[in-house]
Amino acid sequence: MLKKTSSLKYLSFGKSTSFLTCPRCFIVPESSLQYKGAFLICKSCKQKYPIKKRVLQLIYPGALSRQVRNELSGNEIPLTRKNIERFATKDKWSKYYNHFVDQKINYLMEGLGHRNFRGIISLGSGPGFEIKEILKKRHFPLVFSSDLAPSATSIVPYTLSNANTTVCLFTSDLNYVPIIPNKSYPILIYEALHHTKSSLKTLERMMQKKYFDIFFVEPCTNFFIRFLAKLGLAQRVEYSGVRPDFIDLVKVGELAKKYKYKLHLNTIWDIPEEYIRRICKEGSWVESVLLIIIDLSSKVGNLLNWGSFAIVHLQINETRSGYRIYSPRK
Repeated sequence: MLKKTSSLKYLSFGKSTSFLTCPRCFIVPESSLQYKGAFLICKSCKQKYPIKKRVLQLIYPGALSRQVRNELSGNEIPLTRKNIERFATKDKWSKYYNHFVDQKINYLMEGLGHRNFRGIISLGSGPGFEIKEILKKRHFPLVFSSDLAPSATSIVPYTLSNANTTVCLFTSDLNYVPIIPNKSYPILIYEALHHTKSSLKTLERMMQKKYFDIFFVEPCTNFFIRFLAKLGLAQRVEYSGVRPDFIDLVKVGELAKKYKYKLHLNTIWDIPEEYIRRICKEGSWVESVLLIIIDLSSKVGNLLNWGSFAIVHLQINETRSGYRIYSPRK
């Protein structure tokens, strides 16, 4: 089993209440949570949130919908040695897989890398793969990692075993985010919004809470993706039994205008590896040629905000240079 090194530290449970509040009450700017023994307890509604193996269980059971319950059961990972090693080392899965990951992370770093953020809050983070990739490019002294599934969150210390940082691990529902808005700690959602019943409604709830910076990477829809979906080649029912809700960028633009966010956007084309493997073997010259064609399509499509994945930064109250501001196109 992978080893957790001493370079990784944990935020104390008492200090976590400076950043987290009750997801049921959502009392801010001062948290309603207090640390007592093996629980965080809300001073307002008295709800108890247990702490298990350093993971804060910040899901209010009464708010779980059937869809979220299906996602929860579908995302539970049996914590075998094989599974822990597999998910903690996703960066070694394949050259093809990492090719598109690198593009997404590089676009994210355009927004993350030029700001004086003190840390980062990754929601729907699973085993923390995207955090590992970001920390390769920039050091953040404090990292929050959250997922719906406790088992996925418990793998994060193995994923970040070589990271010289402090972590806070908690479970949460994307529709009931327990984060207190903080200008120094941006929200990151990496390929998780589409697991909710409505990615737009989930995003809107976050914007209503006025988080200063929201970054997300998500599969997006357009007329071509909708056509593929009708053919059963895109937006297929996943392992949880839920059909993913690909985000509509035009409607994201409308939400940004409504809630007074600046919207910075890049798109890429990311073709699932399972399709490519029907055409060529890993590492073949055919794969190399296909990657060149896909990348050229991404560069052209990005000029028109047209692709299969979007890398988005929603920013409130501040102005920045170096980004094209999104203009919605049908």
